[in-house]
Amino acid sequence: MAENQNGAEKTEMPTPKRLEDARKEGQVAYSAEISTAVILLVGLCILAVTGPWFCEAVGDSIRYACGPGLTVEFTEEAAVRELIRHHAPLVWWITPLIGALFAIGLGVGVGQVGLMLNGKPLIPKLDRINPVTGFTRLFGLRGWMRLLFGVLKLIALGIIGWLVISGDLAHFARVPHDLRARLGDDAWILFQLGLWVVGALALIAFGDFLFQRFQHTRDLMMTRQELKEEFKQSEGDPHLKARIRQLQRELAGRRMMQEVPKADVVITNPTHVAVALRYRQDRDQAPVVLAKGYDAVAQQIKAIAAEHHIPMVENVPLARALAKDAKIGRPIPVQWYQDVAQILAAILKAKGPR
Repeated sequence: MAENQNGAEKTEMPTPKRLEDARKEGQVAYSAEISTAVILLVGLCILAVTGPWFCEAVGDSIRYACGPGLTVEFTEEAAVRELIRHHAPLVWWITPLIGALFAIGLGVGVGQVGLMLNGKPLIPKLDRINPVTGFTRLFGLRGWMRLLFGVLKLIALGIIGWLVISGDLAHFARVPHDLRARLGDDAWILFQLGLWVVGALALIAFGDFLFQRFQHTRDLMMTRQELKEEFKQSEGDPHLKARIRQLQRELAGRRMMQEVPKADVVITNPTHVAVALRYRQDRDQAPVVLAKGYDAVAQQIKAIAAEHHIPMVENVPLARALAKDAKIGRPIPVQWYQDVAQILAAILKAKGPR
């Protein structure tokens, strides 16, 4: 099991935030073997298509250099002129090949890790030149796997090369009568060899890709404490958030209690529930809930109502229903209009209009 610098076991999978932070630092799962296999395959295909023209251009350049080119007066101007005139076609054939291979390599890299423009991996770091860190990295799991894939490539290249070429040893030993045909046959054998090599490298690249993904995830695994710290940073400290919610409830409770003296009636359970209602004929279309609560809050509402001589009416079902369905600062639900209206009418009749 992986451990961090403090020796704690990394048992938790990396979070999206940790993966994103690692990506910003240039730490991604990248397999160079895949790029090698794809570039080699594309290069072989391009050479298979353009090979005849390229060989012809090379032949023309060699024939001129070994023939008429020997009689040219060697001056700076003549050398540049002859180079452009007779050897520039080689550049025209090589440049597209190099450009295509570069584009393919870039595309394979983007396909593996996505488009990422980041200069941080180029910044020198002391741990990269630390001998102890380098020794650990060299003989760690990643170093041993790199050695294993290197050995597998050597073995694969040796076996494939022998299997492909051994069947044509007599062909290679014969002195050719038609050099052009011989070159064509040799090019086809080399092309077949290249395809077999690409196939072997593709299998090795697939294994390396899986290992790089596994190692990348393993390197970024987290301890439980790291997971808690990240949660605190992204979501906020749970204790602090609970304290804020508590303060908000206390503040809302104080504001609610300040509204109780404005009530016209308090409907009670009588001991566990209290709902303070206000009704002004000139401003309220229906009775409005100023405060409500259970147990200690209910007792506090009743104490304030008694202090301000606000009538309190015991009605168990109505008190429970209003405490459950009604919202503070809003009119009561329609289904309770008639019951509350009867209570307010009796109180207003006894006290007279305000």
